[in-house]
Amino acid sequence: MKYLIGASLIALALAGCNSYPAKNAPQENSVPSTPAETQVINFVGPMDLTIQLKSSDNFETAEMTDNSGRVHHLKQTVAASGVRLANDQGVSIHFKRGEGIVELVKDKPISITEYKK
Repeated sequence: MKYLIGASLIALALAGCNSYPAKNAPQENSVPSTPAETQVINFVGPMDLTIQLKSSDNFETAEMTDNSGRVHHLKQTVAASGVRLANDQGVSIHFKRGEGIVELVKDKPISITEYKK
């Protein structure tokens, strides 16, 4: 019986936490959309591998160019953390905080590191 009373009190306390109205933050004036700035990230890997990743929509889509000149068009996919982009041909890149993995061939991961020009 005392467990039932204790559980009821906890439920009431939690419900009370949500009963206060949220303070409304001042709203910013909306600005008409302008062309986004192109973001470029450069990566290096083993055996002189270089990857350049360009996006103008905050990496929803991106263009990945490797040092052989091949261009891959990628779009964002689900990732537990970081940013993961892939296409239907099995090419993908997954990066977070300057470290990442690129797959130029499906299931053949290559470790890469970001570098600043």
